[in-house]
Amino acid sequence: MSSYENLFIQAKSGVVEHNGMKLYLIDKFPVENGDILLCSIEKTSSNRRQGFCIDITGHCEMNGEIFKQGKGIRMLFWEDTTPKQFKLKIFTKKEFVWIQNICEWEVPNRTSDLKDGFMKTIDSGHNGAAMIIEEIENGRRYRCSDTSSAEKEDPFGDIIFTVQRQKEQ
Repeated sequence: MSSYENLFIQAKSGVVEHNGMKLYLIDKFPVENGDILLCSIEKTSSNRRQGFCIDITGHCEMNGEIFKQGKGIRMLFWEDTTPKQFKLKIFTKKEFVWIQNICEWEVPNRTSDLKDGFMKTIDSGHNGAAMIIEEIENGRRYRCSDTSSAEKEDPFGDIIFTVQRQKEQ
């Protein structure tokens, strides 16, 4: 299996050039305290459950609920449990949040008494995982490959989502 992971390791960087494309492992998305991020899942196409995470140094608010844990929070948004479009208000002293695609997959569970011996886990940044980032109005579109997609005809269609900044009205 082809692996974008090896390209990132060899480059010792989270950004690499491959076949004329700039691939990202993770994105440092610019924000200001109080920004509202409009997030939209445009498409998913994979045998694995797809999603993305927004890692915030600080906390956030979504649908009137505050999400806070220690000095930061990692918010996970899944294709089958998250609305196709939602708003997230960011509270941070940093000038960015981290954005990365994620997927769910099964791994052997040697300590489990589960009949099939597997457990589900969240993965990102391994094997075929990478993102192509496109600048759009007030934000970015992410075309993502999950951990097994490097050999697919269209590897960057496993999840496509956008994140756009909005000022509080």
